[in-house]
Amino acid sequence: MLKLAAGESSDTFWTALGAVGAILAIPTALFVGWFAYRAVWPRRKVRWSVRVSTLMSHSAAHSGGLQVAWSGTALTRPHIVEVELTNVGNKDLEPVHFNGAPVEVTSTVPVVALLQERSEPPVQRVLASTLTAAGLTLATVTPLHKGQTLTYVLLVDGADPEIGLQESVSNASFERRDPPSPGSEIAAASRSARMLAVAAIMLMVVLITISYAIDLTFRISELIY
Repeated sequence: MLKLAAGESSDTFWTALGAVGAILAIPTALFVGWFAYRAVWPRRKVRWSVRVSTLMSHSAAHSGGLQVAWSGTALTRPHIVEVELTNVGNKDLEPVHFNGAPVEVTSTVPVVALLQERSEPPVQRVLASTLTAAGLTLATVTPLHKGQTLTYVLLVDGADPEIGLQESVSNASFERRDPPSPGSEIAAASRSARMLAVAAIMLMVVLITISYAIDLTFRISELIY
């Protein structure tokens, strides 16, 4: 009978230990699954932004005290426009993903000049650009690599320029996310605080679960031995 009781105790112990392992396996499996999904599943995503800077104020333009010119031609409302495209996905965008169509950067005011184009890392090629009066055409005959950032700096002339982007892609997506304004920075900080609070609560739940599991294991061990 003592042997039988010992056997039953041993079975109880291993059953309880298995239950504890199952409890701990759930968050572990979720984390491993999420990591594997992010690492393996193809995700081609371009995040692009626009930063517009005024070169001359409205009052200065009309008072005649200040003038900006390009190649001898005076500009009335000059702005510097910086367009940035970053491949934030885990795969390259190959020419086939653009469906044979270029990426069009559009402007509601005339584009005077392309001042600069660059790639980060510099060893990777930029998408070749062609300047038009209505914007910039980017040829999609070379890849946009994972982690690559393209920057195009334009000089435009006109009041309140609005910049857009037109693309045709397959198995990929483009998302606009401009640099934050003071109001959006406050909102972003609030969102970050909420996310940190949720993460802290989740961490607390996991720690309590682990603590409970360890305590349960020790209690079962004490009952058996």
